[in-house]
Amino acid sequence: MILGGTKAVGPAAARHLRERHTVAVAHSGAHEHPDVADLEHLHGPREQLLTKGGRVERWRPEVLIDTFAGGASAERASGLAAVATRAGSAHLITISSIDVYQHGVDCGMADGSGSRELSRTPLPVVEDAPLRSAPYPGGSAAHDNVAAEGALHGWGKVTALRPGAIYGPHVGVRERTFVELIARGVRELPLPDGGTQLFHRVATDRVGRAVAAAVDRAPAGFWACNVVDPYDWDYSGLANEVGRLLDWHWEPTRVAFTAADHPWQVTHPFLCSDRRLREILCVEGPDPRDALAECLEWLKIDVARTGAD
Repeated sequence: MILGGTKAVGPAAARHLRERHTVAVAHSGAHEHPDVADLEHLHGPREQLLTKGGRVERWRPEVLIDTFAGGASAERASGLAAVATRAGSAHLITISSIDVYQHGVDCGMADGSGSRELSRTPLPVVEDAPLRSAPYPGGSAAHDNVAAEGALHGWGKVTALRPGAIYGPHVGVRERTFVELIARGVRELPLPDGGTQLFHRVATDRVGRAVAAAVDRAPAGFWACNVVDPYDWDYSGLANEVGRLLDWHWEPTRVAFTAADHPWQVTHPFLCSDRRLREILCVEGPDPRDALAECLEWLKIDVARTGAD
């Protein structure tokens, strides 16, 4: 069962899970996705779906997958563990984020308030790297993946998948910046500090493949796994690739870096290891170039529909 499975990650996971498993999605019903239209749907507010004796418990899922749509917290994670226990589930899979690492604070992710001049973490960041010890600076205590993960330690078999910045159809916030500029005919592209900012991303389909692989291959106990693309571009490289795919010529200008005004928002590279993803979960593909092309095709349509402003 996938909780909150109708936006981006849920449909991507269901596409791979349904090949070998019976899959249902539990969500509010406010948003429907065509890729999961023929699956069993359990509709209702999260609290109602997870209540004692509620529909999720009665469905008795062997594996309970939570996308934490609407925010992650210790309270939400504890509620998830409680319903999994009552339902007799054997495995919890949670969609966390690489934002759990202290390196995310040091490099200034979010509003830049916690950034340090000197980075302390060797790259790529591995799953055993130090985690944040407090809520993210500039963020909200209502969404804290560190707290959510912490609440699940000791439950049993728990897999915490930690994606980078997810892009693809129905998502792609950072990529949208480029498409909106192109839609307005803007060729001038400010490159903060030359565009060297690097923030590890991941294709939606790679996250879906990771979820499906975790069902069959994740080790016992609490186990975390970075879910990132096998390679990535810095900001200038991604701009160049977007231009190539959309047949667009940029006129770059070098400007000073201001974290709050930049879609990459990192003063140090944030590159994560995908070794566990490849070697333990055995996840390969999609190629980031192909995934980016798919994302851009969707963004072109969506920007034209909603307007580039």
